[in-house]
Amino acid sequence: MDPGDGSLLRFAGDLRALRERAGSPPYRQLALRAHCSAASLSVAAGGRRLPSLAVTVAYVQACGGDVREWRHRWQLLAAELAADTAARRRAQDVGRAPYPGAAAFEAVDAERFFGREALLDRLVALLAERRLVVVSGPSGAGKSSLVRAGLLARLGAAAVVGAAPAAGAAAGRGGAAGGAGRTAQAAGAVPVALLTPGERPMEAYALALARLGQRAGEAARGVAGPTAGDPVLVVDQGEQLRTRCRDAAERARFLDALVATAAGDAGGAPAGLPVAAPPRCRVVLVVRSDQSGPLFAEHPGLAEAGRHGVLSVGRPAPDELRRAITEPALRAGCTVEGALLAVLISTAAQQPGALPLVSAALLETWRRRSGNALTLAGFQATGGFEGAMARTAETLYNGLETADRARARAVFLRLGGELLGAGEDTGDGAPALGDGSASGGEPVPGGDEGTRKPVRRAEFDDPGVPEVLERLVRARLVVVDRDTVELSHHALPQAWPRLRAWLAEGRGALREQRRLTVAARRWAAADRDPELLYRGVRLGELRRRVAAGELAVAAVERAFLAASARAAVADRRRAQRQNLAVAGVAAAGGALLALAGGSRIRRAWRW
Repeated sequence: MDPGDGSLLRFAGDLRALRERAGSPPYRQLALRAHCSAASLSVAAGGRRLPSLAVTVAYVQACGGDVREWRHRWQLLAAELAADTAARRRAQDVGRAPYPGAAAFEAVDAERFFGREALLDRLVALLAERRLVVVSGPSGAGKSSLVRAGLLARLGAAAVVGAAPAAGAAAGRGGAAGGAGRTAQAAGAVPVALLTPGERPMEAYALALARLGQRAGEAARGVAGPTAGDPVLVVDQGEQLRTRCRDAAERARFLDALVATAAGDAGGAPAGLPVAAPPRCRVVLVVRSDQSGPLFAEHPGLAEAGRHGVLSVGRPAPDELRRAITEPALRAGCTVEGALLAVLISTAAQQPGALPLVSAALLETWRRRSGNALTLAGFQATGGFEGAMARTAETLYNGLETADRARARAVFLRLGGELLGAGEDTGDGAPALGDGSASGGEPVPGGDEGTRKPVRRAEFDDPGVPEVLERLVRARLVVVDRDTVELSHHALPQAWPRLRAWLAEGRGALREQRRLTVAARRWAAADRDPELLYRGVRLGELRRRVAAGELAVAAVERAFLAASARAAVADRRRAQRQNLAVAGVAAAGGALLALAGGSRIRRAWRW
């Protein structure tokens, strides 16, 4: 028996114990309740092999057990049983996997990059028309894959500058390297250099220019064959100019140089650099959509140069997803089960930034394939999207420093509270937690899809929080798009036990924070109308809870509370002045009455 059979036997024994607690009904009677065959139920409790998730759930429901608990147990057991098999296959599958996992496709992956052909045609056509092209889209939309495995391969270039991690990843994908390598050496290859800015973008730029000039020179001397077009400089992950480069002056120099390169200025090498860009060089800037706007605002020259050359990358259409899933498997001699394909497409269509999740799930499913078939059972054995994300979240959280853990908790609570806030009136006309639960229990995973709202990016600008948010984005746990942030999968609050516990413990605080967030947003949207500020007991209670750390407030909420406090002080002072004025008037009136009364008394005595 396999090493995991002890766990399997315990699982089956617990199923039999559950049936005994239900009165030991015969399997035929149990089958009527479960709408499942008696043989399947009997095999499930036999312990010889792991039953399917559907049969397990049917068995537990028929016996009156806790479906959520048993679903979680099944996922853990399935992952445990599959781990050894996956480990053995992982050693055998180096260089043969048809999917890159959560990482971006590289130039060497061109032979298995499918589904984005129409978008790639638009990019190539735009680059032929414009000297500066900006590729923008939300995180997880596939921008880097489009440029690396699509554009670079289409241009016939595989040389990558300033991307050591990518090169290392490519080394483990030897199965596709042959095709991309032949493309790179083909006649008509375009000289291309690719860089990621990092913390020192000008250094990366200098290396890229040196390599680009070398390749252009080789082409001019006929060493690398004739070129089919102008040299191309690709800047991937342009958001690093704002998320990693802390030197605003260096960032400005880099953008100046980039615009000058695209414009074909022949003024020599940029200040401080030993080399100049080759003449007639074209530039492709790949940048996340939440950072493209700030970059354009910061550098008007970039905004003007790229104004007519923006290519937006969004979610792929269902047919594009189908090709992206099935074609790499076919090239590897495998098939994708129809049920698995339907689940992946339907789930990806509902989730923001789902492409890395799909690719990672497919890689793990391929490692658990049945023969040459990628099956739904294999996908479920990995824990699905939810299991993979929960493992990633826990690993990332455990690797954070104490202060960053607190920041990450605040980020997840804000995003998770927003996700689960559905239906209940907060008193401010906003939804709150509560409508996503069943019979007063835990919230239903994901809540109501129709009520899911992203959170404004500005709510994560407290010191240290943007850096933590970037780590969550790189881990594919969070998706950012222009000025919004949201969880990459709606089921994370239920799939990750730690976040589920946070949400359960702070349910009342989340409801109060939701009310505060809505009130602060409305106040800010109404040009900080003082009539919308909090006052009285409600304000005092909120300030007490914030001071005690029970509520984690963002900048706009802090400003709202501070303005409310100032307004409350002003109200008290105004009331005091009014009271003093009233008291003064009363005193003066009393004095006048006293004088008038005394005068009457004196006149009466005279008589």
